[in-house]
Amino acid sequence: MKRNFDNIPSDKEWGKISNSDLDLKYVYKKFLGKTNLEMQRIYNGVVAIEYVDALRWMPPIPFYYYIHGFINYIINEHYQDIDSYDAAYSFFYFIKERLEKNPNSLIPIKDKVLTTINFIMNNQSAFCIDVYDDQNEFASLYGYIHEQLEKI
Repeated sequence: MKRNFDNIPSDKEWGKISNSDLDLKYVYKKFLGKTNLEMQRIYNGVVAIEYVDALRWMPPIPFYYYIHGFINYIINEHYQDIDSYDAAYSFFYFIKERLEKNPNSLIPIKDKVLTTINFIMNNQSAFCIDVYDDQNEFASLYGYIHEQLEKI
């Protein structure tokens, strides 16, 4: 049976959390039972890097649910102006990292990821990329991510 990632992950879907896994334990406590909208409110005004870092430690079902929330956070511009660059930068580097370590984990969200990186690149001024990216790093990352996603 295919999992509907529109539902908040249950305690069971988080799996057994080891007491020694402090990162996962922290993320579990912070996210368990919360909707994406609640998490966006918590992270709005906080550096987006922290939201992305939380995604790093999640097991698959919570990851797929909350990555949709982060994508919506970007697409629907829920971030504050000061956080827009961090939101875009964090997303690009997180996806790059996932492609290098576990590319198959992106298959179910490949189209959403492509839509999101296209959105960011088409709205560079909203993300202050034109201000901070004097080395054109985003264009390089965009090319790399796009190419790698097409391979999976």
